[in-house]
Amino acid sequence: MEREHFYDAVYSPARDKDELIRELSAVMEMAEALNSRLDLDHILSKMSSELARIIDYDMGCLAIYEKDDNCLYIRHIYRRNGDTSYEGRFVPLEESNVVGWVAIHRKPVLRRDISADNRFSEIMKEDNLYSDIVVPLIAKDSLIGTLNLGSYKKNRFSDFDLELVTRFSQLTSIAIENSQLIESHRALGEKYRTLMSHASDVIALINYSGEVVECNDVVYRYFGYTPEEVLGKSYWLFTTPDRRDFSRTNLARVLKGETTTLTEVPYLKKNGEIVYMDVTATLVKIKGHPYVLGVGHDVTERKMLEERITIQNRELTEVNRKLMQLDQLKSEFLGRISHELRTPLAIIMAYSDTLIEDSGFEIEQCTRREFLEIIDAQSKKLLAAINDLLDLSKVEVSDTMLNVTEASVNEMIRLSVKMAEPSAHKNDITIVTELDESLPIAMFDPQRIRQVCVNLIGNAIKFSASGGKVTVSSTRGDGEIIVSVRDEGPGMDPGETRVIFENFTQVDGGTDRSRNGLGIGLRLVNHYISLHRGRIWVESEKGEGSVFRFALPMSNCLADKIKISQ
Repeated sequence: MEREHFYDAVYSPARDKDELIRELSAVMEMAEALNSRLDLDHILSKMSSELARIIDYDMGCLAIYEKDDNCLYIRHIYRRNGDTSYEGRFVPLEESNVVGWVAIHRKPVLRRDISADNRFSEIMKEDNLYSDIVVPLIAKDSLIGTLNLGSYKKNRFSDFDLELVTRFSQLTSIAIENSQLIESHRALGEKYRTLMSHASDVIALINYSGEVVECNDVVYRYFGYTPEEVLGKSYWLFTTPDRRDFSRTNLARVLKGETTTLTEVPYLKKNGEIVYMDVTATLVKIKGHPYVLGVGHDVTERKMLEERITIQNRELTEVNRKLMQLDQLKSEFLGRISHELRTPLAIIMAYSDTLIEDSGFEIEQCTRREFLEIIDAQSKKLLAAINDLLDLSKVEVSDTMLNVTEASVNEMIRLSVKMAEPSAHKNDITIVTELDESLPIAMFDPQRIRQVCVNLIGNAIKFSASGGKVTVSSTRGDGEIIVSVRDEGPGMDPGETRVIFENFTQVDGGTDRSRNGLGIGLRLVNHYISLHRGRIWVESEKGEGSVFRFALPMSNCLADKIKISQ
C-alpha cells in the first residue's frame, strides 16, 4: 500500500490503541499457528478466525490454484452463520470474474460498491455482497490462489483493510506452499517405502577389499554405469573425492560387525551429478567370507524439499518481523500526531472559546490581541505539522517529482537564510554565510534544494541556545558542490547520528518532545538529496555542536540521469 494511504488509515479517529493491539495479537497468533502446524485445513480456519478478529466481514473465501486444470478451486468458505456452501466449486481462470482477474493479473481489488462496478460477473450472486476485497496469494513468484472478503454493507472496507489483508495473504501464501510441500514430501516417503518393499532401492554387495561383487539393476540405472564398469570395481567409484577416506574407515568398521546407518550421504553419478542417499551397511557372511551389504535409498528430492522449507520458514519469519515493525511504526506515529496536532488545536480552541464568551468585551484590547497572536502562532504550528505530513506522503507516492533546471546553489542559500531570519531574530541567533562565489551554475530542482536549506537552517536555529551562531557555507568538492550548516547546539552521540535521517526521528525529542515537529523533516531532506543523486551526512560530537552537509553533483548531465516530472 502506498504510504499516504497507510497514514490516512492509521490516523483515522476510528482507530484506537486497543484496536492496534488486537491487530498485532491477531498477526502474532496467525504466525504462531502457521509455524506450529502445516495442516492446510488448520491454516485456513486460523486465517479466517484471526482476520475476523480485526476486520468486520460477512463472508470469506479462499480459492486454491489448480495448475493442471488451469482453474481455481474454492477450498475454504467462512460465513458468520456457519454456511460453507460453494466449497469444492471450481472457478474458471478468466478475467470476467473478479477472482479470476485477480489471479491472472496478481493485483488486489477493493470494491467499495459492487453494485456500481460493472467490470465483473459475480460468481456468488446469492450472497448479495455490497463490498469486497480480493487479493492474490503469491509465494516465490508462483500463484497459490486468491483470498477474498465480502460484506453486506457498502464502503465496508478501507485502504488500510486492504493493506492488512495483503499482509495476511503473504503469511498465508507461504504457509500454504509449505503445507503443499510437506504433503508432497509425505507422499514421496510413501512411494519410497513401496519401492523398498519391492527391492527397487540401490543394493550392492561389497567384499573386504571394497570391490562391488554384486548389485541390482537399479545401481546401473541410477548411477548411469554399465555392469562392466561396476562389477569388480571399487565402490569408491560412486563416492565423492572428499569422502573417500571416511568411506574406507566406515567399511572397516562394518567388517568388524558394526551396522552403520548414514543419512543424506552425497554420491557421484557418472555424469558428475551429486545425489543424496540414506544408506544402511550391514556385515553378512557368504560361505564364511565377510561381505558388506549396502542398501541405499535416494533422498535427493527430500533434501531439496527440506532446504526449500527452511528457506520458506526464514521468509515467514521475515514477514512476521516486518509486520511487527509496521505495528511499532503505527504506535509511534500515533504518539507523535497526538502531541503535534492535538496540543496546538487544544490551545486554539481554549483561547477561541475565551474570546467567544467575552460577549461584553470585558477583556482588554491588549489581552485580546495577545490571545489572537497565540491563536495565530498555534495555527501556523498546526499548519506546519500538516504540511510535513503532506510532503512526506508525496515523497512516498512518487520519487520523480523534480523540476530540474539551471540554478545557483548560493542563490538558494541566500533565499533560505532570508526566510529563516525572523526565527533567528526571535531566538537571538546570528546567521553567518560563507559562500564560494566561484561556484558554477548547476542542474537541480530549486524549490526542493531551497526546502532542504530551509529545513537544515531551521533545525540549526531550533537546537542553538540564545545568543548562538549558525554558519551556512558553500564550497567546491571533487566534482560536486558541498553545502554545510553548522550550529553551536548540544551535539549528538554516534548512535544518534546513525538514525537521524529516519522517519519520526528527533534526537532530543524523547517522550517530553522538548522540540517542536514530527521528526520527519530530515527524512524529506535525505529523500530530496537522494533524488538529485547527491549525498547527505552529519558530523557531530556531544557538547560540540553539529554540522549537516549535503553534496550535489556539478555535472550538467544530471538532468539526463533523473526522471523529470513536468
